[in-house]
Amino acid sequence: MIARLALALGLIAAGLPTVARAGAWMQPEGHGQVIVSGTYTNSDKGFDDSGSAVDIPDYGKFELNAYFEYGITDRVTAIVQPQLRSVTIGAPTDADSFGLGYTDLGARMRFWSDEKSILSGQAVARIPGSTDDNNPAQVGSTGFETDLRILYGRAFALGTWASFLDAQLAYRIRTGDPSDEVRADFTVGTRPVPKVLLLAQSFNTFSTGSAQGVFSDVREHKVQLSVVWDFAKDWSLQAGTIATVAGEETLQERGIVLGVWRVF
Repeated sequence: MIARLALALGLIAAGLPTVARAGAWMQPEGHGQVIVSGTYTNSDKGFDDSGSAVDIPDYGKFELNAYFEYGITDRVTAIVQPQLRSVTIGAPTDADSFGLGYTDLGARMRFWSDEKSILSGQAVARIPGSTDDNNPAQVGSTGFETDLRILYGRAFALGTWASFLDAQLAYRIRTGDPSDEVRADFTVGTRPVPKVLLLAQSFNTFSTGSAQGVFSDVREHKVQLSVVWDFAKDWSLQAGTIATVAGEETLQERGIVLGVWRVF
């Protein structure tokens, strides 16, 4: 069980939904945004198949993501996200990996919208940068993936604070032995003052029951809290924390998130 937990990398990979004009909303035609974010997490415990915390080899992961969105039309937004990734697993596994992670290529289309709400669909192909299935630090990140999701966004007022809700439901098709996944991601954002955005996010993963080989079916629930500060026109800084709060056959990660946003 501990060996499987050490190998089950529990990737964030497509992971952290970015919210400036992102989420369910479209980029205006001819405009876009870039978000460069770094996430570092570590863990010396994991959740077993009953959801209890158990000791595992020390695990550390750093991901640097460059997320690009561009409005092809007012109805269609193109998405590109390359990733640099480093993973270290301690004794007795003793493995490490550094290099390209997944590169995401896709688009989001608006199905319907009104003054406050929007419904959209998104399709993303995920191209792996890792190739060595025999390296425990790369296991789970070497197969092609397809992420298909429905997104709903709604703007509202929290008292006098401008706020929004973004809800996403996805089916992720994974090649090879890992199980396909259902993902449910939620973001609530609010602005207590015009230049500060507070974000509370929940990322939830459920395997579909088809895992083979060294892989197990996974249930994972992550929470991220962050602050975004608009420090200049079209520029913002993000800082926050992320944690795996519950799950089965996954890592109990804790970490930090730092990012720079640019709207153009």
